[in-house]
Amino acid sequence: MNSNTLKYRQNFISAAILILGLLLVLVIVKVSNNKDDERILLETRITAEQVKIRIESCVDSRARQINALASLPWESRQHAIDTWTNSASILFPIYTGVLAFNYVDSDWVIRVVYPPNTNQRALNANLREHDNASVSRALAAAEGSSRPTRTDIVELLQSGKGFALYKEILSPGGQPMGFVNGVFRLQDLMDSCLSEKPLRNHFFFGLYENDDLIFSQPQSNKSLQSPYLVTLPIELIGHPWQLSFAPLPSYLDATNSLVDEVGIGLGILMAFLLAIGSRILLRQQSFLSENEDKYRLLVENQTDMVVKVNPAGEFLYVSPSYCKTFGKPESELLNKQFLPLVHEDDREHTQTSLASLKYHPHTSYHEQRAMTKDGWRWLAWSNTAVLDETGNIEAITAVGRDVTEIKSLEENIAHSQKMKALGEMAGGITHDFNNMLQVIIGNIERLLLEDTHSKATKQTLEQICNVVVRAMNLTKKLSTLSRQEKTHKEAFDVNRLLEELTVLLEHTLPATVSLSANLSDKPLVIVADRARIEQVLLNICFNARDAIESNGNININSSRKTLDRNFLKQIPDVLPGEYCVITIVDDGCGIEPDVLPRIFDPFYTTKASGSGTGLGLANCYSIVKQHRGMILVDSRPDEGSSFSVYLPILQSEDEPQRETPITAHTPAKNRNKLVLVADDNVEILDLTELCLKSVGFETLGAESGKQALELFHLHRHEISLIVLDFVMPEMGGKEVAEQIRLVDKDVKILFVTGYIPEDVTASLKEPIIRKPYKRTEFLKTIEKLINS
Repeated sequence: MNSNTLKYRQNFISAAILILGLLLVLVIVKVSNNKDDERILLETRITAEQVKIRIESCVDSRARQINALASLPWESRQHAIDTWTNSASILFPIYTGVLAFNYVDSDWVIRVVYPPNTNQRALNANLREHDNASVSRALAAAEGSSRPTRTDIVELLQSGKGFALYKEILSPGGQPMGFVNGVFRLQDLMDSCLSEKPLRNHFFFGLYENDDLIFSQPQSNKSLQSPYLVTLPIELIGHPWQLSFAPLPSYLDATNSLVDEVGIGLGILMAFLLAIGSRILLRQQSFLSENEDKYRLLVENQTDMVVKVNPAGEFLYVSPSYCKTFGKPESELLNKQFLPLVHEDDREHTQTSLASLKYHPHTSYHEQRAMTKDGWRWLAWSNTAVLDETGNIEAITAVGRDVTEIKSLEENIAHSQKMKALGEMAGGITHDFNNMLQVIIGNIERLLLEDTHSKATKQTLEQICNVVVRAMNLTKKLSTLSRQEKTHKEAFDVNRLLEELTVLLEHTLPATVSLSANLSDKPLVIVADRARIEQVLLNICFNARDAIESNGNININSSRKTLDRNFLKQIPDVLPGEYCVITIVDDGCGIEPDVLPRIFDPFYTTKASGSGTGLGLANCYSIVKQHRGMILVDSRPDEGSSFSVYLPILQSEDEPQRETPITAHTPAKNRNKLVLVADDNVEILDLTELCLKSVGFETLGAESGKQALELFHLHRHEISLIVLDFVMPEMGGKEVAEQIRLVDKDVKILFVTGYIPEDVTASLKEPIIRKPYKRTEFLKTIEKLINS
């Protein structure tokens, strides 16, 4: 309704009241021409009715002030305390006759008073301790009620007699936060509502509550014996009052000769007063309606969904945001059940959450999947029960929001944490296992160097050696899982790698599987460990091959894609930027939905016993994560699978570094060179010394870090190289190296270890060789380090 229409309505109603009042006065005058007694009685009754309306309207308008103050968007109890004075100061001047607008907390203690200068006596008063029991009754009735409640006429804390109105304040979530307390001194209220001097000079009126006289004007009650006495009920909040109204003797004496003239004048005056009063009330009603419209506008335009349902689960109200989320108009949703929109696996949980609303504090929270216009989405709902006067649920209001992206992010973080924990466990296993393998392969290689064995014995030793090499490969997979395997990164074009892989796969895949490649026209240069990226792609291709039961197709695509923060907000540890995307698509059997979340878990496999270790995709996941990339999977049963590997693109293509050739080991060249070897495993220490001595080195052996430090101080000028086990009790290899560097910054040090975390590797300047290693690998590393 626009402002012009509103002004027209206010003018029309005021004019109508004025006209009706004047017409009523004319009728009264006409009738009273011949019947003075009837005229006086009728005039008295009309005036009493007007007084009744004025009192009822006066109290009702101030009750609406209480409602308006309680309906403000109070966020919390502290927010109400902090902003109460400002909010109350806006409404307080609207009507006179109001003694105070106070804030009462949930413990019935007055925490804020307004205006403060006249209400200090009420501040911090505990209303539970009030002498009048009607105060406690009114507060108790206000709890959980949607309407204001009123006390009887009581002795006010501020002084004088009067009454108080209470209205409960609820938070945006529906939680009780306290009460609005409107205080009205009866004398001030009557002076405000019935301030006209003619009314006070000509009539007596008395107000009764529970048969007790609570107010009279004038103080004398002689007029109660008047034959023109009129008694009317005044309907108010709580108990009604009774109005006794009669003309004063002085007024009757003054009207004996001029009854008609005075009656006309009084009637016209009352008509004008009623017209003016109605106009004022209409303006105040318009003000409150505008505020209500603002709050409705706020609700209907917020992004969170707001609904109201009856106890049967049928929609009574749906916000525009809810209609937009579900792609349905309001008319299609109202009076319909909401439960069919909920995923069948979440319906029982939803019903349990709503059933709990009958218990205090009548609120609940639940998450559910719902079929929206964008498919199944996770929604979080905060529910509040609307109770009737008997405490039964008459409706449920709920505020919801889409938390699908938050749920997905939580799942990704949980998976990353699980992979990290399993990786740490795998690192501990590889340390002990690698030490055992080092002893085995070291002894076997030493035996193979001897020429005294028969051909059969030598073949047996070689078979054992091959088995140990296979075990070494398994520990390398575990090292990859624990992110301790050192990567050898170089810059290369992914398209060239895929071309080589395509040629390899064409000779490897069965004839029933068709392979095709659609590669990017532009180079896709990345910095990565080429062999490990090749391992990832081959593993995915072989899984695709195994998923095709008879005839099928595998397609390999490469492309360039820019990932922004919106795309990556559900994926931790991946930065926005340019990425190379390698997509491998097959039309095999696909992956079941219950299996899909676990495919990257270590030791999890769906293959037959003996056909897989369950480390393939787990290693793929770890390798790609080490390269600051990610793997996305899309699969449906009987429709096939699509694996997309995202790797950061190198902006400036650097040429890969090439290693210098390794020279042959000759005992003569190594003669007189002293190597200090430290390892807490005595067997590995002996094998290492034998290996070094076999190529001409002289050795010093230490079974602990402390012993190695002592030997270094004794032979520091003779030592050419120090070989330190990284993990030793009391003093590890890193601590020994730091102590040695304080004495000699240039001495050459080589670390050997069965386990070392990846973050530690990055901080070391010394080279590292990992157990188990072969004799030739160890000696080449020694030679390279000595000749560097």
